[in-house]
Amino acid sequence: MKNRTRITTLFAVMLIFLGIACLLSACATKSDIVGAWRLIETEDPTYALGIIFEFEDNGTLNLLPGVALLTEEEIGMFVDLKERLALSYQASRNGDLRITLVKTEGGSAVLRMTYTVEGDVMTITDENNVTLTFRRQ
Repeated sequence: MKNRTRITTLFAVMLIFLGIACLLSACATKSDIVGAWRLIETEDPTYALGIIFEFEDNGTLNLLPGVALLTEEEIGMFVDLKERLALSYQASRNGDLRITLVKTEGGSAVLRMTYTVEGDVMTITDENNVTLTFRRQ
């Protein structure tokens, strides 16, 4: 009987800790990077001004044509990219950004960057010191 009470108490304590952990994770503040960002300045001609980087709170990254002046072929590349690659990200509070590209046919690559958010402007700098500047949408 004493053993059963101890197990019941231990189980209740574990449930309380689990509840607290769930509450803390639900109340955690989301990263400053979450949201849709329109590219307004770039040092890399690969990126067209006006494209959208959409950082979802679940860690998914979407690249969208946005208001960029793109040819039909370039718009087709966005569709093809979404079918061939899954993009995800991890952003830390200290400004580290890691973007992972996973190919549907296998293989992946990790890009390490840094970011800063000041008001509605975000700046991302890659390992080669190429900077992209975005405005929150």
